[in-house]
Amino acid sequence: MIKRLPYARQWISEEDISAVVRVLKSERITQGKEITCFESDICKYVGAKFCTCVSNGTAALYIAARALNVGRDDLVLTTPITFCATANAFELCGARLDFVDIDPVTLQISPTQIELYIKRTGCVPSVVVPVDFYGICADLDQIYRLSKDYGFKVVEDAAHSIGTSYSYEGENIFCGSCRHSDISIFSFHPVKNITSAEGGAVLTNDESLFKRISLLANHGIERDPNNFVIFPKDKIWPYELHEISLNFRLSDIHAALGRSQLTRIDLFKRRKQRFFNLYKEELLELEEKNIIKLPVWPKGQDPCFHLFIIRLDKNASLTRDELFKRLFEKAIATQIHYWPLHLHPYYRQKYGYKEGKCPIAEEFANTCLSLPFFASMEIEDIRFVCATLKKILLN
Repeated sequence: MIKRLPYARQWISEEDISAVVRVLKSERITQGKEITCFESDICKYVGAKFCTCVSNGTAALYIAARALNVGRDDLVLTTPITFCATANAFELCGARLDFVDIDPVTLQISPTQIELYIKRTGCVPSVVVPVDFYGICADLDQIYRLSKDYGFKVVEDAAHSIGTSYSYEGENIFCGSCRHSDISIFSFHPVKNITSAEGGAVLTNDESLFKRISLLANHGIERDPNNFVIFPKDKIWPYELHEISLNFRLSDIHAALGRSQLTRIDLFKRRKQRFFNLYKEELLELEEKNIIKLPVWPKGQDPCFHLFIIRLDKNASLTRDELFKRLFEKAIATQIHYWPLHLHPYYRQKYGYKEGKCPIAEEFANTCLSLPFFASMEIEDIRFVCATLKKILLN
């Protein structure tokens, strides 16, 4: 059987395994101290004040929406180039979802298009959700400035970007720090920059939001007697139910893996940056011949890349879908990130969205292909992918 090179894969070390085993042998495998330690580690790394770890990135987005009281007919704007969870979490809260186009170079949601949307429609969103696509920081400072001008909230979907930092007024600021957002979220799915198998986090610098986030992550249960409404502070009673939510807790087993992974994130980041540059060097010939377009490394950013995405250009001899199949035949798995959300059946049928709504995103989606890219790759893997690509595209 041919061993296929995946587009992404976790990197589990002996230290990771030992961390998980340590918790499995302990008295508490959930709702123990490993969770609070992981939350503290994340805050220390990214520079946010408060963190609540949850069961996955989707739960993190849903809790963020609930914490901001997103409800029926609240307008939420986001990018069409993202995983469905970004929009679905707000849709489930009753929001009215709309999408604005991306920047053609950075591929991030365009602040210019956000402001044009507001001026054109006369509708100010309740929330804007920028996504740090492929590990590059969105234009958070510009979007945050708009939020102050127009009065909307910002939820940074940093599922792709733990480890990425950007320069702002001489400071080095990490994605997820909430310096330019009200809430940010991480995902720790196995294909992300670090993994806890499944898992996510909600971060904020607002203590009142943090308290609400913590409440929503655990059924809506309040355990602090000082906040009880019915029972007196001195009554022996474990909790009060203050609002309806679900169990979105992360287990200590998952947290132990996440903590161990976080200690190696700088190693993962260095390797991914090296691989990003190697891909760019090896594939430069194809870009110079206008066969593909290569991703950019924006000035002023120090990215922990999540994906390496090429786009087929005008001189390509085959379509993206044909290239996908040809690479698969050569034991190279690729992926498409993403088909625009406004063109998926649910959002088409509910809102009547059609082709042409976000032309830059749509053109990107028809030509993009994510190549194998993960921290445990070897140099030979990248050279094999590049040699295969050139053989296919230059013939």
